[in-house]
Amino acid sequence: MEIAELNRRLATLSPSERRYQRGEAFDWEAAHRQTSFEGRPVYVMSHEAAPASAQHDGALVVPEAPPLAGSVALRRNSRFNPVPEHVHRHIEISYVYAGTCPQTIDGRALTLQENQVLLLDTNCPHAIGELGAGDIMMSLVLERSFLRENLLDTFAHDGILSQFLINALNDQADHNRYVRFHSEGSRRVRRYFQELMCEYYDPSSNADRIIMNLLQLLFAELIGVYEADYQQRATTGGAVSALDLVRYIEQHYRDVTQEGVARHFAISPNYVSVLLKRHTGMTFMQAVQAQRLGHAASLLRNTDRPVEEVAHEVGYENLTFFYRKFRGAYRATPAAYRDEHRGHKKTARRQ
Repeated sequence: MEIAELNRRLATLSPSERRYQRGEAFDWEAAHRQTSFEGRPVYVMSHEAAPASAQHDGALVVPEAPPLAGSVALRRNSRFNPVPEHVHRHIEISYVYAGTCPQTIDGRALTLQENQVLLLDTNCPHAIGELGAGDIMMSLVLERSFLRENLLDTFAHDGILSQFLINALNDQADHNRYVRFHSEGSRRVRRYFQELMCEYYDPSSNADRIIMNLLQLLFAELIGVYEADYQQRATTGGAVSALDLVRYIEQHYRDVTQEGVARHFAISPNYVSVLLKRHTGMTFMQAVQAQRLGHAASLLRNTDRPVEEVAHEVGYENLTFFYRKFRGAYRATPAAYRDEHRGHKKTARRQ
């Protein structure tokens, strides 16, 4: 599928959208069960049953066995049919391909602009306002385990930057279990989504691998957008942000100390700990261990270096201690972890 054909299909009204445009209402109560959230009723959307306003598209036909079936689902949200407040058990990524999209997230109103991305955590109540004829919003649905294991954990050597972003969904009050990416100026976000949609709706023989790579590229770009946006919000009057600490630990994880970080940023050691705990959910030592072990895992996956050499490379002089920490983090010995991931690579090459 070429981009011009994708645009044509996205713009075409489906039969259900024509009915909604004429004033027909969708029966949400008949299609989805309700639950109570903080004393008010909300609908429950499952991964398997996408919101009914988006299931019957007509213009975009999902293959019987779509790429990465069971882990990833992609749908276009119906126009002229607002979606009432609901929750779901999966991660949902909303992308405005054209126009705008009004949403209400846990009582907070916002309007997504063209080329912006919204990442919603599980069980985060939200509603979608009515989309007009020129408004096109896509919803990318991911299992939380897939997001963590195949996307976020591939960055920063499986280290603390991915945890920083994951934690933003859960613990930062200003995000309230969602992250809005101000990616309207990013040419890459649009290109990656275009290629992803083309491959999903008209898959090639290597669709799974292509979509996985596109998702990783997309998240690499979104992390960059998030960093820039966070830095702009958090750094006022020269104050140190948690992201500054994360980046410093990434660069000096082999021999970094809490006191050394404090001296570098001219803050107290206790404040280092407070910032990290608040924004990553980890203590200083847990953050350092996560970075060391993540880099070790990357070396095991991608090199033939002996385990002892890998341990020394990431800052562990005591091999027994390294084995214990690695097994605790990855539930496998370093050798077993290496063998498992090489097996995955061989399988992927044969597909």
